[in-house]
Amino acid sequence: MIKLEHISYWYPDSRDPAICDLSLEIDEGESVCVMGRNGSGKSTLVKLIAGFIKPTRGQLSVNGELENSGLPAIHGGGMTESVGIIFQNPDNQMVATQVEKEIAFALENRAVPLAEMKVTVRQTARQFGIEHLLPRMTSELSGGEKQRVALASVMVQQPSVLLLDEPDSYLDQAGRLLLETELNRLHDYNHSLIELRITQSIESARCYERLIVLDRGTVVADGTPDKILADRALGTRTGLLVPDLSKVNLALPDTLGADPEPGSSRVAKIALTQINFGWPMAERILCNLNLSLCVGETIGLVGHTGSGKSSLGMLLAGLVKPTDGVRNYLDADGATLATNQIRGQIVLVLQQPERQFFLDSCSEEIAFGPSNLDRVLPEGEIDKYFTMVGLNPVRYAERDPFTLSAGEKRRLAFAAVLSMAPSIVIFDEPTAGLDGEGVGRFLALSHRLREAGLGQMIISHDGDVISSLADRVLYLNDQNELIELTPQTLVNDPDFAGLVSRPSVRGYVS
Repeated sequence: MIKLEHISYWYPDSRDPAICDLSLEIDEGESVCVMGRNGSGKSTLVKLIAGFIKPTRGQLSVNGELENSGLPAIHGGGMTESVGIIFQNPDNQMVATQVEKEIAFALENRAVPLAEMKVTVRQTARQFGIEHLLPRMTSELSGGEKQRVALASVMVQQPSVLLLDEPDSYLDQAGRLLLETELNRLHDYNHSLIELRITQSIESARCYERLIVLDRGTVVADGTPDKILADRALGTRTGLLVPDLSKVNLALPDTLGADPEPGSSRVAKIALTQINFGWPMAERILCNLNLSLCVGETIGLVGHTGSGKSSLGMLLAGLVKPTDGVRNYLDADGATLATNQIRGQIVLVLQQPERQFFLDSCSEEIAFGPSNLDRVLPEGEIDKYFTMVGLNPVRYAERDPFTLSAGEKRRLAFAAVLSMAPSIVIFDEPTAGLDGEGVGRFLALSHRLREAGLGQMIISHDGDVISSLADRVLYLNDQNELIELTPQTLVNDPDFAGLVSRPSVRGYVS
């Protein structure tokens, strides 16, 4: 049993508690889903139960052991003898350089005999469809591949309490279905297993018998998903539901909608011709690709986990160089622009946005890009960027970016790259970790960026996002081929069912 009695928790230097006087019981064998807006305290709750942080007030016990007494840590990625945790960002729990060693780590700590360990590791890898990854370096994996490895490395330990912090954030639809299958198998094998899952997906929440909704660090609803999700007023108030886009009043800051340097050369098109790319000491992942992305158009990029989508996004943004082939940035007249002419014009929001933060405050992150381009944002403009992404400037301007929730970090990343007034923006999994309000805000933002003439590439496993925003869809298949699809074909043709979630499963309101 997990029991929380009047738990409160403050992060250092925080004025408001992340968890506020929360009392909760989860019985042996129970599976519970937890939802709530970005910053509502969901991940903090998981960290408390896992023993990573101690309550400021109140008492917490797991399987009869008081949390304040500490649990015996066995797995560096958050595993204790009784509690296993899977983070939203799998990089936060990788402890080994090789996949096989990552999965074996918990078994090594238990002194499992080598012969038994090898069999168990390979069997677990096979269950999660990652046997082919065993010899790979963990640093070379895609976000979805890392998430599968993280799942396997925790599941191999067979914990009695399983904490899942948005475990499907970077998985394709096939990976999500595999996750559900493995969770069901675990419960069939261990009827006393306690599962607590954080999610922003209404589709996932409906699979559970009990749903808890958090808001401002306290429980505002606890019951069956059908009953709670039928309450649209509650869903809107707590950020669960995507709002009616016609009612999302989203204004672009003046500096984003205008040309920051009148008369300067502006990128109108990115053209890739016969591009090849591979990471050092790894197999080539992109072969003979041809692609163009123009201002004013929105392209959806889809593909199975590990197909090279993020690598292609970095190629377009100029963050990595092709092994072979030609990459050109062209102006409106078709003339090729030099590298020094395109600074700040092609931007990328990384799949894990915290990788692009390095300053002490959120306001500094937004101001840095323009400053680095020798431009200063007008007074009050930073506040407009905060407002555009749904962050209150009074609350967030001086916050350390690394103290934000995953969804809040993603919102900040949007503001930080768009403050450079780019011509083309590449979004890598832009809705991962966002609550319903955040997803709706991103949809509205993308529409506004198109109206302002920006080009966009959206890399996503979310069928709703792709079908709502993309003019055309490119499918990067396992043979390194780019196949053009219509958004309707992507979401309706069963041949592509493993790529993206089906439309309208997350409560979207058009």
